[in-house]
Amino acid sequence: MPKPKPDQVIRHEIVLGRSERELISDGLLAYQVNRISTPLVALISDVSAMSLILGALATYYGFKFEIPQQGYDSALELYNDFRIQYDAFKETVTEITPDPIGQILSILIPTYRPFTGANRPDPFIPQVENPDIYVPTGSNPVFGSPI
Repeated sequence: MPKPKPDQVIRHEIVLGRSERELISDGLLAYQVNRISTPLVALISDVSAMSLILGALATYYGFKFEIPQQGYDSALELYNDFRIQYDAFKETVTEITPDPIGQILSILIPTYRPFTGANRPDPFIPQVENPDIYVPTGSNPVFGSPI
């Protein structure tokens, strides 16, 4: 005997409040971070992948990163050797060439200025943008030095 067609449709609706939406949103964010960070951590802990990344980084900076024939047992040894070679390279460089990616970005985006660290403010000297709004008196709460 065939099933009769329904004569009415009952619709059930579940409405979530703000706190439930925030819980679901936070759970989704944690899931997405986990899905992204797990492969990245595996990539960084792999010596062969790290040697490829550091070799590309060395090529970008303009020096040859020499990896010995015996290889490395851990990514930390590889990184330490990279830092030693990079520091030795920085000591031998007579002039620093401009960053090619920064030059391309400055052409494409006229307001782009790469941070070189040359105009970085001294953290021990308090910087006051508008003395009418904030008149420094007393001592610096961060460093404890007199202003």
